[in-house]
Amino acid sequence: SIVMIVVSEKRFDRLVMLLKYFYAGVALISGIDKFCYFLVNWNIYVSPLVYLYFPPIIALNIVPIVGMIDIGAGLIILSKHTRFGAYMVAGWIGVIILKLITIGGFYDIIFRDTAILVGYLTLGQLMRLKETARPQ
Repeated sequence: SIVMIVVSEKRFDRLVMLLKYFYAGVALISGIDKFCYFLVNWNIYVSPLVYLYFPPIIALNIVPIVGMIDIGAGLIILSKHTRFGAYMVAGWIGVIILKLITIGGFYDIIFRDTAILVGYLTLGQLMRLKETARPQ
């Protein structure tokens, strides 16, 4: 079935922009922090499997590598490719959740990251609606 909801374009745009800038900021700040460790020591979240399956040069620098990915994702969200960036970060957070499961014991972070993942998926869906909307 089809449901039609009439929403002011201005209100919808404000909601989308709020989410866009907030979630871009989350990705950028967490990415930058992986170089300076002001928020948290990110190394505690590195799965032991990283050291098992990756060459030492990558394994020992995995946190800054992930930081560069986070920063890139934040910049993509700020660009005209917001929807792609939102889905990319959602997928990335899904990988992080799986990684945390392999470490064990971080159930509060897994729960929080799942909520964040839903937020990025929501941003992607709202961008899709915005891109495909037809004026009435």
